[in-house]
Amino acid sequence: MKNRRRPASQITPQIEDAGLFKREVRDVPVELVPVFSRNNRRDLVVKGIVRPDTEIEVVFAGRRMREAGPLVERMKKLRAQGVRSAENGHEAMLQIRRLRLPVQVRGAWRLRFEPDASGWEVKSYQLLAAQWAFTDLDGSTVVCGWPPEEPQDRMLERARAARARQAAACAAQAARAR
Repeated sequence: MKNRRRPASQITPQIEDAGLFKREVRDVPVELVPVFSRNNRRDLVVKGIVRPDTEIEVVFAGRRMREAGPLVERMKKLRAQGVRSAENGHEAMLQIRRLRLPVQVRGAWRLRFEPDASGWEVKSYQLLAAQWAFTDLDGSTVVCGWPPEEPQDRMLERARAARARQAAACAAQAARAR
């Protein structure tokens, strides 16, 4: 399969955000669990829980991944605190899923289908983070990330979309005429 990805030097914030935030950007309260991983693009993926106790993945992609440093440090401290509590005999802290950091994430939802062990496609949700806010150990609110970049010339973008719709309508009309 041919790799159609652009080199990193050619990716602008507008191109990156157009690829990431294809759906409506919204505010989502999430409780992050200190379980980290990376995907095939080397983006940071963190387990999260949204109401009603649904497990999701929160993805910090592209240039926003570097902004996630303070959040990662806060979650590492939360995990260390949970380990100390478990060593002192606190039963509730033996499960990592009980360690949660409330975070307000502004981002877009992405639906994924992956095969399970039996071959069935399993639906999972990812939240692509654009901006996020959490409370630091000092009690102050830390805001990281950037709002998604919008195309600089909206008129040009609208004209391009109108031409695409017109071409699709002409193709459909030509197909019906046959």
